[in-house]
This record gives sequence, C-alpha cells and structure tokens, in this order.
Amino acid sequence: MAKQTGTLKLKGTIGDINYYQSKNGGHLARAAGGGFQKGSKHKESMVRTMENASEFGRCSKTKKVFRIALAPYLCVRKDGELHGRMVQLFTKLKDLDTMNSRGNRRVGRGLETPKGKQILRDFAFTPSCSITEVLACSLNYDFDTRTLSVTNFDIKDVGFPAGSTHMALTLGLLQFDFDTLGYQLKNSAPLYIDKEYSATSFEMQTDLPEVEGTAVAVLGVKFYQKVESTYYLFKSANAVGVEVLGVKGEG
Repeated sequence: MAKQTGTLKLKGTIGDINYYQSKNGGHLARAAGGGFQKGSKHKESMVRTMENASEFGRCSKTKKVFRIALAPYLCVRKDGELHGRMVQLFTKLKDLDTMNSRGNRRVGRGLETPKGKQILRDFAFTPSCSITEVLACSLNYDFDTRTLSVTNFDIKDVGFPAGSTHMALTLGLLQFDFDTLGYQLKNSAPLYIDKEYSATSFEMQTDLPEVEGTAVAVLGVKFYQKVESTYYLFKSANAVGVEVLGVKGEG
C-alpha cells in the first residue's frame, strides 16, 4: 500500500493500481483487485461473487443452528475439523436446490431431493466412531412408529475401546425447519449395555417432536467404564459417535 503525495489526488483504477481515499481522509494507492469499490457490486463481473457470498452466509448460519440442535450428541468432545466438514455438507445440499435461482438457493430445498437425503445419511459426523461399524448389526428405523429395530446383534462383535466396560445407546428424532431454523429434538432414555449382554435384538423409541420441519433420526453411542455404581465417560475420538439413521421430509 502506498500513499499519494502529489497535489493531484486520484480515485479509481489506472492500470494495475487502485487509487482511493481512506476513512481518515488520506489518499492511498494499492494493487487493483484488493477489494470492492463503491458501486462495483452492481457490475456484471461481481454478480457471481455476491451470489456466492449470500449463499455461503446462509449455509453457514444454517449449519451453526443444526450443529447446536445436535449438541447432546456432539458436545462431549471437540472436533476441530467438524465445522469445515459440515460447511462442505451444507454447501452440497444447497447446490441441489433447483427451485431457486443462484444466490437464493436453500439447504432445505436441496434436502428435499432423494440425493440430498442420501448425502445427509452418509455424512460422517464422527468418522473415528462409526456406529454401523461399532455395532456390526442391522439397524432399521421406522418414522411412522418412531422406533429403531436392532437385529443380528452380538455383543462380541461390538468394538469396545480399551478399558471401557459399558456402552450407552441413545435414539434421537430431530425435527428441523430449514426455513425458520426452528427445531426440537426428542431423545430416548439411554440404553446401557455391558459386555455380558445376551440379547440379539432389541428396540428403541422416542416421543414425537412438536414442531414442523424435516425429520432426522439419529443414533448416538458413548462408552463408559463402570467403577462400583459410577459410570465414567470416555471422551476419546473412538468412544463417542453419532450417525444419521434416516431423513424424512417433502420430496
């Protein structure tokens, strides 16, 4: 950045140099392309940039509220990479919106598509603790009865982290309105299972949320070490997990 010292003060872009006046009244010069000039956002060349900025801001806000909604499953341990991965997830969902024009595309519209639902189901919120791999059984969620049916379960196949004695499973049903960003999460009581568990099938159920929106069923797992009557939670990456079981909404 350079300061203009001559008697003739310039404003605008000449060649590769942008001349402008700072907030404190000084006249400065800098390489062109370093920021917006007054009125530049209305130029055709800046339309795409403004559209992307608008959609990114909307995706970021939606992501933030959605993450807060799932806080009971995600707040146990900090994951510095989750924010970036969720931004990428919500950007992909937004890109599937074919109803709105560029600059006005919405995450919720993208999630109404079959592909959008599949993308959210496949997203790894906790990649180091994949519940499908940890439990190694069949999981089937019924939105009509709000019931998770677990079959082909064998406690010997469960990947217990070293030192843990119990795991707790919690079923959740999140109702999320992607237009208003209102939400409600209903959770089942935790089901504690130790290494001596003998059942090969069981069911879990939640209450019905009282708000409108897209329904997202999730299953959370946490591992503990029980000492006498006290459960001590493990907070390692492979001891806390959450997975989307299904998504139900319009489309």
